[in-house]
Amino acid sequence: MNRPPQSADPAGRPAHDVVLIADPGWPTEVAKELSKNLADLLGDVSPDVRWTVRVESSPLGVVAQTDLPRMVQALKERLQDKTWDTAVFVTDLPYRDHARPVVAMLSPSERIALLSLPSLGLFRVPRRVRDAVLGIIGELLPVESGRTSLPGRVQDTGQRRHYVLPGAWGRLRLLGGMVRANRPWLLFTGLSRALAGVFATAAFGIISSDVWEVSLHLGPARDTVLTFASITALVAWLIIDHELWEQPSSEVARQRAALYNLATVVTLYIGIACLYAALYVLVLVTAVFVLTPDSLRPVIGHEPNAAYYLSLAWFITSMGTVGGALGAGLEDDRAVRQAAYGERQRRGQRQDTDWPGAG
Repeated sequence: MNRPPQSADPAGRPAHDVVLIADPGWPTEVAKELSKNLADLLGDVSPDVRWTVRVESSPLGVVAQTDLPRMVQALKERLQDKTWDTAVFVTDLPYRDHARPVVAMLSPSERIALLSLPSLGLFRVPRRVRDAVLGIIGELLPVESGRTSLPGRVQDTGQRRHYVLPGAWGRLRLLGGMVRANRPWLLFTGLSRALAGVFATAAFGIISSDVWEVSLHLGPARDTVLTFASITALVAWLIIDHELWEQPSSEVARQRAALYNLATVVTLYIGIACLYAALYVLVLVTAVFVLTPDSLRPVIGHEPNAAYYLSLAWFITSMGTVGGALGAGLEDDRAVRQAAYGERQRRGQRQDTDWPGAG
């Protein structure tokens, strides 16, 4: 590798330049947040080295990420004529090695590595990213950069090194990380027309005396079933109408598609459940404000209490969620895919190249 010679500061300490190259979007956000104190963290464990850290937001082609040699070559070309000692590519694409989730792929000879964010799981992601990057730097650089170790088991072939998560827990952690990367709570921004359908249907329910009467005969069990059915209806409509379901064409693609499809379904369920909860609060407040006891009493035959308002809002919310499926059919296809899938995952899913080591 053509790496510029290391420089030293006035105190005589050797300099090490670390570059974090991140996919646009969430990976870049993660890398920028980490870069704020990464040099200090490295300095705490290796004070005899002057550390510099910078972030570059730059997508690597999915094909270039399918195996380590291609990734190394692509990163070297991207970093040509730039000063650096080690490079870590941060991506939200998931990787597997013989069905085991890959946390990181390292090329020690080139001092280049890839960190897959989904394999870090659903919770405490910033801390896990910090520990993983410290572990990667400790593996790649000939300095004592810390005692943090990478999670998972190491698969070392000499030229490359994989850290993988074994067992069912590792696969579950990967799924949780993929859902986290999709950020389902941001689904609202891609469903503006669906929200219009939801609110229009809910508004009709609030002023309909038939709805007031029907809600009298629904207990918690039926309301729960209606909630699940309404959310499922909207999720199914989004998947079918916007063709979010991956149709694999090979055995490797089937394994990849199963993971992506499951992540899509879980992401949509969480996103729509958040929408449902927000709508429920809005409907409840509106019903209490608009539907006075005097207007409800002649229809329901008794004084409405708190339990009745809660049940009425529950039923109206389920109706509105089903109505939102009609609006979802009018959504811009790109907006729905972006909201439900994440740009990087969606582009990776559409590739027909082999997944590294999938099997």
